[in-house]
Amino acid sequence: MKRIILFGLLLLAGALIASAQRGLKEIPNPDVRVQEAGFKLPPGAKINLFAADPQITKPIHMNWDGQGRLWVVGSPLYPHIKPGEEETDRLYVLEDTNGDGIANRVGEFAADLHIPTAVLPGDGGVYVANSTEVIFLRDNDGDGRSDERRIVLSGFGTEDTHHLLHTFRWGPAGHLWMNQSIYIHSHVETPYGVRRLLGGGMWHFRPETGRLEVFMKGLVNSWGHILDEWGQSFMTDGAGGDGINYVFPRFVGVTSPGASRVLRGLNPGQPKHCGLEVVTGRHVPEEWVGTLLAPDFRGHRINRFRLTHKGGAYISTKIEDLVSSTHRAFRPIDVKMGPDGAIYIADWYNPIIQHGEVDFRDARRDHTHGRIWRISFPKRPLVQKPKIVGAPSAGLVSLLDSPEELTRTRVAVELRQRDAQEIMPALEKWYGSLTEDQALQKLRAIWGSQAVGAFKRSWAEDLVSASNPKARAGALRALYYTAGEEKTSRALLEKAVEDPNPQVRLWAVSVLAQLPWPDTVALALRALKKDGVDKYLDFAVWSICREHASRWLPIARERNPFQHTWQLFFAGRALKQPVGISHVLKSLAEGEFETEAQLEEVISWIANVGEGNHLEVLFSVALADGASKSLQIRALRGLRDAVRLRKQRPTGRLGRLNRFLERGNGAIFAEAAALAGMWKLEEAREPLEKAFLGPEAVSSNAALEGLRALGGEKTKQFFSTTARNVEMEFGKRLRAVVGQTRLDPGSGAELAVSLLQGASRAEDVRMIVDAFLVNKNGPSALAEVLERPGSAIKPSMALVGLNHAGSSANKSEALIEAFRKAGSLRPMKLKLSNVEMEAMMLRVAAEGSAVRGEQAYRREGMQCIVCHAIGGAGGIIGPDLVSIGASAPVDYLIESMLEPSKKIKEGYHTAVVTTRAGDVVAGAIARQDDTEIVVRDAKGMEVRVPRKEVASSSVSPVSLMPMGLTAQLREDEFVDLIRFLSELGKEGPYKTTAQRFVRSWEVLQPHGRTRDAIGHYGKKIFTENVESYQWTPLVARVNGTVPGEELPRVVGRGKERYGVARFRLQVNQASKISFKLRGKLSDLTVFVDGTEMKGAQEGVSEVIELSRKKGTCIVTVVGLLGGGMEEFSVELLGEPGVIEVAQ
Repeated sequence: MKRIILFGLLLLAGALIASAQRGLKEIPNPDVRVQEAGFKLPPGAKINLFAADPQITKPIHMNWDGQGRLWVVGSPLYPHIKPGEEETDRLYVLEDTNGDGIANRVGEFAADLHIPTAVLPGDGGVYVANSTEVIFLRDNDGDGRSDERRIVLSGFGTEDTHHLLHTFRWGPAGHLWMNQSIYIHSHVETPYGVRRLLGGGMWHFRPETGRLEVFMKGLVNSWGHILDEWGQSFMTDGAGGDGINYVFPRFVGVTSPGASRVLRGLNPGQPKHCGLEVVTGRHVPEEWVGTLLAPDFRGHRINRFRLTHKGGAYISTKIEDLVSSTHRAFRPIDVKMGPDGAIYIADWYNPIIQHGEVDFRDARRDHTHGRIWRISFPKRPLVQKPKIVGAPSAGLVSLLDSPEELTRTRVAVELRQRDAQEIMPALEKWYGSLTEDQALQKLRAIWGSQAVGAFKRSWAEDLVSASNPKARAGALRALYYTAGEEKTSRALLEKAVEDPNPQVRLWAVSVLAQLPWPDTVALALRALKKDGVDKYLDFAVWSICREHASRWLPIARERNPFQHTWQLFFAGRALKQPVGISHVLKSLAEGEFETEAQLEEVISWIANVGEGNHLEVLFSVALADGASKSLQIRALRGLRDAVRLRKQRPTGRLGRLNRFLERGNGAIFAEAAALAGMWKLEEAREPLEKAFLGPEAVSSNAALEGLRALGGEKTKQFFSTTARNVEMEFGKRLRAVVGQTRLDPGSGAELAVSLLQGASRAEDVRMIVDAFLVNKNGPSALAEVLERPGSAIKPSMALVGLNHAGSSANKSEALIEAFRKAGSLRPMKLKLSNVEMEAMMLRVAAEGSAVRGEQAYRREGMQCIVCHAIGGAGGIIGPDLVSIGASAPVDYLIESMLEPSKKIKEGYHTAVVTTRAGDVVAGAIARQDDTEIVVRDAKGMEVRVPRKEVASSSVSPVSLMPMGLTAQLREDEFVDLIRFLSELGKEGPYKTTAQRFVRSWEVLQPHGRTRDAIGHYGKKIFTENVESYQWTPLVARVNGTVPGEELPRVVGRGKERYGVARFRLQVNQASKISFKLRGKLSDLTVFVDGTEMKGAQEGVSEVIELSRKKGTCIVTVVGLLGGGMEEFSVELLGEPGVIEVAQ
């Protein structure tokens, strides 16, 4: 059948083309009734239109004022202003004066704005994010229109309009919070000096003093922020994939420039979210209170999450959506609780929402519509709007304890405009009436004093001793903002850093980071002594060790300034300096570091900073009698990193390494082989050559790396002889060519052609081509040989080489052309004409099968799963595709598959690092600092490159997705693949649900042991910790099932062939746990840590229950292929946070 490269067959009859033309240009029907018909709501909820075009257009952001009016900014200009076009974006004020849930009064407050991305009424006017400025508008004459305009702050970056300053929100203590995103570089003048934020992050601002500070950094497009009832901050990311993010001072998220360490969110694999709101109040169902609303603007829905407190951190669980829609123009980009208790949604209304990936001038981009929707619960009474503006002091203070968060926030804004002498008597009276168990009310009173500008520090200090840890953490956060300006109790912080609750300790460390004390780091390190240290607390302490290094580092060079050696290690590791390394090595040798995590961290640090004498101690630890295998592997890996990254070796005799090479296989041999080569250990040559030629492929590959690093003429001769030996096994000849190429691309090319001519597997061709692509001179060397007569290659293999070379950041047109000639390939047509595109779109709609398309997507040769995830399951190189179908028009999906480099999502550009030795490393920057750049390549592997070895670093215009990848598909398969992608995220079977399916598995590859062992020991053999077992990743389908046909066929007795899959289950608290197994139970067996779970023998689903202690266990599912393993799934049950799939 014809392949997708032959698009001439897509030219259809004229009538068909005309129909497709309509499909390309048609946008969803904007009739309100049509859009209303597409909504799906939870039971008991009702939606109605609050306001719509033409009264408002393109709403971006909204907020309520104290009078119950909704302020909305809209931008028909977005995403850019055209040359000569006037600034006509608007600010609207909407009001429902009769309480019927519809805005009957709509006014235009300002009409000369330039892509306004935030609005926040307060202080007698309104704050607006207007491109690079924060402006303040006021109506002085009462005509409902702005007549005063003042620049409050300026200097915010404007590199990309959908990353501008945005998301204004008042906090309960009277701060103005605002966000910016990845490509924005801000330099803002303030009375306190210039404040800078390069990339994404969040600010807090006090307009009355002009104090502006950075609160956190990172995230790709940080568009949502809320503070929960205890004052903790949570954010969403409009271009990330981690759902809800818990943030705190000095938090650093993904994409923060120069970050050497980042934190991830609570919901890996969740859709990208724009906006965030917490559900509060008496109108909504009780069980909804405290849940979070996050607009999935790409998926035409608003997700809902429930947070569960877990020590000092949180578990975020996706639950039933607030609303979803089948109408493709429904784009919820903001959501707010209203003064009547209902939920209000800003609908951007647009069939096109991508920014950089979709042409600015795409004709389908809507510039005229926009709606505000209102969701209420008719069986529950609405909230009566309270009087806030002009209310008497006592009444205003009483509203600080309102069940509605919006009321409390608007009261805080009103307090900002009142005189402290007027308010404080009423506030002090209320505080004095509160009892010990009213900690939340005490915290609200503290916030009230901050809002009015008369902070009662003594109240906050008293609350740090409350019985409720949430109150203690909230009180410390209240102290945080002015900690460096006022006297702070040392006794209070000494107690707080050793609080039983890790979140309290985190906030104690955050307060310490604001103080000038000389021993802030020594105090902060005490926070790690207690149990429950999580990634957030660890990060906070790590951060203060770096930020306050000048206070402890000079002392540490003479003696240990801390209480314990492990504290000195932690601080030294944070700086990546060998501070106190002799103390740490002594502790390591004496076995004081016992856990696997501790050993990993200590050895990694020694490898990164240690000198030769320090590495000698590490080598001795690996050589010691009785050393565990895991310790030996870690030590050898550390020694390998030390020589590779810093050219450091142990001071003793290096030949002692040969004792590890004598074993000839296993993980220890692999580490020792690589190390022998890097140490240039000539006496290791013989065992390495023996292993290279031996029967074990894993050991042969390890020996290849060792010999390549060893180098020299002897190595070149060995590789050349092996590659030319036609009697030798093809795999060994292949590895020899790779080794020779890495040493000398010219001589490698001479050897490579004959193997390319004999190759029958795509992976063999890729392996050879990769060896040339990783050297700056490699592509030209191979191209020159392929151009010679007699270099013809099978067309199918030449196509693999061409595609692989075309997707490389080290792209060579000469090599691409050489593969084309060698395979006699016709030039691929990767760009479709308008007529061809229209016909293809119609065919996708009429003939495409999402079921078959998912099969094509999962095909190994397509490599889709290697790079992309769907709902968090899969690769991490490319964007998560969980809602791509709901956001991208079909023609853009087609174009992206054919020309992947034409449009690249922000945060996913390819970085190209070339070393002084000529090696080329391409991928995504995982992290970087002054000492190294860490690149994550297309296989998800991290490659560390020392800064001093970097010759150049640049951003490639080439996508990591191979060009022409779809050439291996038939036309009908390509149509099916596009149909599958176009369904992702839409209402239906290709929308990921809130069910907690296990989506990431490991599957057992065939192994010689199983045929005989299963007869003696049964299926339990699949659960044994056999070192030579090879487990490879496999992800579930979108619906959570694992397809049996994709499982490796593990040999059993006779003709029996088994499928074996496993996952690691994290149990966070000792309890009875449960999960549901679906499949043909009669042929499925489940093991937990090697213990068989006895259960039902018939049926298609079973709930498995067992009691477990806190920790990690392995769940293994075994089934007969062709029987019970046609497909199966596992769904975690019970309270969120008790069990989860271990990362």
